[in-house]
Amino acid sequence: MFSLIQRFDTTPAPIPEDIDLPPFAAPALGEVFDFTVAVRLSWRSSGRRALWPDQAELDQIDRIVRRTVRATTRGHSVFEVEAAEAAVGRALGQRLDDVPRTDPEIVCRWSALAELALPEDARQARRDHLSEMYRIEARARETKLRVDKLRESGEVWKVLLQEAGTDPLARYAVRLAAGAGDGEVAGTVEQMLDQSRKDAEELLLLVAKITEAQRTADVHDIVLASDEALRTAFKRLGIPLPQSDPDAMFRSLDEAS
Repeated sequence: MFSLIQRFDTTPAPIPEDIDLPPFAAPALGEVFDFTVAVRLSWRSSGRRALWPDQAELDQIDRIVRRTVRATTRGHSVFEVEAAEAAVGRALGQRLDDVPRTDPEIVCRWSALAELALPEDARQARRDHLSEMYRIEARARETKLRVDKLRESGEVWKVLLQEAGTDPLARYAVRLAAGAGDGEVAGTVEQMLDQSRKDAEELLLLVAKITEAQRTADVHDIVLASDEALRTAFKRLGIPLPQSDPDAMFRSLDEAS
């Protein structure tokens, strides 16, 4: 008898407490792209029915959820999926809270968790955008590194040029540091020694010329003439002259007589 009751029992199967709706598309801002939406519904008894909602109630909730989601996503760019998903969650929470009070077909309390995903064409556009941004940032980092290294190199060359301007051996050191071969090293050293001898000879010639000039000039007469002119200027200005040292080497002719 029990088996016959089970065989001919037409009571509908209970609806589970968590229900995954089939994914559906919701238009994004501008309606060029669509979000892909997945929604999980949950219900609990409100006291108006002790068991579970029927299929008619589930179908009505499905329609309400789809309308709410599509109305919300139309206000968000497809490239702002996080913001759109958060807005959809808030809109579904408010709408489903009001359903038991405004729709007599709804006797249970419902909640929904929605997840939004990008369509493949929008996903590819975002990949292309991010790839281009990465290339731009990489080029900027490369340019900055090149400029920094050029600045460091410029400082090194500046120091080298300063040393070359003050140190007569610096230009020969630069030649040797540039990787000269054995023959070139010998030539560079020989050139440096020849230049040193030439500089020494020019210096000796200059000293000889100065010595000869001093030998031919009467330095004693020059000093006496300068001293006499200074004393004459002091007398005309009315400035008293100091007494000369009787043993001084340079005295005017008047004082010496």
